[in-house]
Amino acid sequence: MRSSIATLVFVGVATVAPPVLAQELEAELKEMSWIGFQQFQDASRVFVKTTEPVKYRVDNTRTDMVILFLENTTVPLRNNRRQLDTHFFESPVTWIQAKAIEGPSPSVRIEIRVKHKVPFKEVQNDNVLALDFERR
Repeated sequence: MRSSIATLVFVGVATVAPPVLAQELEAELKEMSWIGFQQFQDASRVFVKTTEPVKYRVDNTRTDMVILFLENTTVPLRNNRRQLDTHFFESPVTWIQAKAIEGPSPSVRIEIRVKHKVPFKEVQNDNVLALDFERR
């Protein structure tokens, strides 16, 4: 009986990432501390306040909803995840709700239901982010 021995040789360059401290990761994580709705003469404003300025993105591909994503952000207070019913106002916005998205990089999904597709303006001033929906 013959036995064969195979030898594998791996040649490459190993790179080692510097260790990331838990404190550094925690410092990057922001908190959504307030969500609200305001009526102005020419706009309906949906706004969010966070502990620090946040990176965000807006999905407005649907005709009945605008979705605002706050990256690397949590919603520590359950009250801030309650639905805001705004359909009684003369506004294209009918309701707003924030939902926490768990994962390696937590984020917040804010669903803004609208009566119809309407133009809006994004405004970020320090740690307050607002979407101003045109009132027609």
